Amino acid sequence: MLYRIFILLPVCVFSIHAQSQSRLPFQVGEEITYSVWFNFIKAGQSTMTTVCIDTIDGDPTFYTVLKTQSFSVLDKVYKVRDHIESWVDVDGLFSRKFKKKIREGFYKKKYSVRFDYDDSLAYSSSDTIPISLPVHDALSIIYYMRAESLWVGRVFNLNNFDNNKFKPYKVIVRKLEKIKVPAGKFECFVLEPYAEKGNLFKYKGQLTIYLSNDVRRLPVKVESEATIGSMIMKIESYKYK
Repeated sequence: MLYRIFILLPVCVFSIHAQSQSRLPFQVGEEITYSVWFNFIKAGQSTMTTVCIDTIDGDPTFYTVLKTQSFSVLDKVYKVRDHIESWVDVDGLFSRKFKKKIREGFYKKKYSVRFDYDDSLAYSSSDTIPISLPVHDALSIIYYMRAESLWVGRVFNLNNFDNNKFKPYKVIVRKLEKIKVPAGKFECFVLEPYAEKGNLFKYKGQLTIYLSNDVRRLPVKVESEATIGSMIMKIESYKYK
């Protein structure tokens, strides 16, 4: 699932909560680059970056950014300029703030929301919605799952919030699978988010996330179904600044 946001850089702090970071498979400065494939054609590039530690209402968060764009040669057919920003709670790895601006073909969407867990309210750009439990956005869920203990058959009960809608959903660890991507060969846990009723995500296809079976828990590949067919993100490189 792809997103875009105009980025307003936060005031970042790199020195706090070092102990909390040390227990996690990702750290501030991690940057992962993906090739993006539409219907088996290499069509664009995406980067996922753990930028820094920011604070939301006094609570430390990982400020994370996902950016995706199509290559210029394909822009006339299906232009993609997507960004998502997520502020992920350092301790609980749930979402505290979320922004996106999507441009995918003729589809455009801008949205932002901040979660106030003390008052059990979500303040979006257009409304105020009551919430009762910690929620995830499309990016925070990946960070959360990377830090969890995984085994085949495990099921997680989580909560998604997007476009002013709260929806409970599940994530099942379907299997272990060895895959090959531009960055190399990986054994991965195959995760499938799903909702009991209706579709969780914008597109009707099943979303599948491949997390490496090692200490880094890298999101090696992400498969979904876009309006123009299948979309696959394959990891090309990763680095730590």
